[in-house]
Amino acid sequence: MGLLEVISKVFEDGVYFGVLPEGVMGIELVTPEIVRITFVDRVDQNLFCKIAIEEGYSIDARGYAPRAVDKGNIVARVGSKSDPGADRSIFLYLFPKSAEAMSTYMRAIATRLGILNPDSGRINAEKLLKYNLRIIRLVERYRKSRYKNLIKGSENVKIA
Repeated sequence: MGLLEVISKVFEDGVYFGVLPEGVMGIELVTPEIVRITFVDRVDQNLFCKIAIEEGYSIDARGYAPRAVDKGNIVARVGSKSDPGADRSIFLYLFPKSAEAMSTYMRAIATRLGILNPDSGRINAEKLLKYNLRIIRLVERYRKSRYKNLIKGSENVKIA
């Protein structure tokens, strides 16, 4: 079970009850656009930033927890002291599947990226999916790198 499956279920049903991916303590939908992933340990900010750069994002960390930025838009950020889960969390800024669920800010971004047609209000599902998958891939790469020993150990466990 990976983050994609769990996040898809959270987007679909609003919650997820089941086994979480290794290293993950919780996944929840904060708003229709924000998913919080809480890890069992503090987020390794250096590793998060390294992977974000490899994925083609820039990093903004001017006096606050790091944010992965794509064309001026925050796509993921490490939690800060004031957030539930604090620095054990990464927040993902994803596009919901309906334009009505988007904030004005996200609608503007979706329009600029060609995800939302401003005239018809229709969503280009292919672009939306591609954009969201890229963000989820960033955090899944982080999770697999951070918890590779746990993941390898769980693959060797046989369930009777």
